[in-house]
Amino acid sequence: MQIVFLSLSCAKKVINYWKRFQYNEICKKKEGINMFTEDHIFLKIPGKNQKEVLRSLAKLAFQLGVVSSTDDLLQDYLDREQESTTGFGWGVSIPHTKSDDVLRASVLFGRTEQPIEWHSLDGDPVNTIISLLVPASESDEHLHLLAALSRKLSHPDFVQQLKTGSRKEIYQLISQTIGE
Repeated sequence: MQIVFLSLSCAKKVINYWKRFQYNEICKKKEGINMFTEDHIFLKIPGKNQKEVLRSLAKLAFQLGVVSSTDDLLQDYLDREQESTTGFGWGVSIPHTKSDDVLRASVLFGRTEQPIEWHSLDGDPVNTIISLLVPASESDEHLHLLAALSRKLSHPDFVQQLKTGSRKEIYQLISQTIGE
């Protein structure tokens, strides 16, 4: 018998691969598992600042079985914000990550109870968030989702509907945009 030692990062990748494999096997047995459902819509995300809001999103993603770790997703979010703001403008942010911690491609939507400073491109605070979570192996999906949402967010009517719409209206808007 031969014993193999793995580095922590390698072991983590193996575990995440196994979790994705198990999840995909479950998906083959179930119908209707989508990257965006009404369960992915949170009309009152807790948090008084950007980090708290991102932590809340990470917890929600973990509870939905989208990611393997709340802490790792939070760090992915924060690393992405360090690269460049995800504050799109008009009070909307699109925090996104492509990571081994993501078990399945998903979109989360949320509104904060109060506007949050996000260092947005237009300088306005954020209260509407669309988070894109994609496994590291799905680069094309990541770009597709980001491009589709970015195009729609340039339309003020679309943004207004996201800010004021009901759960059902938001679900329809985003589902149509991402092609679900």
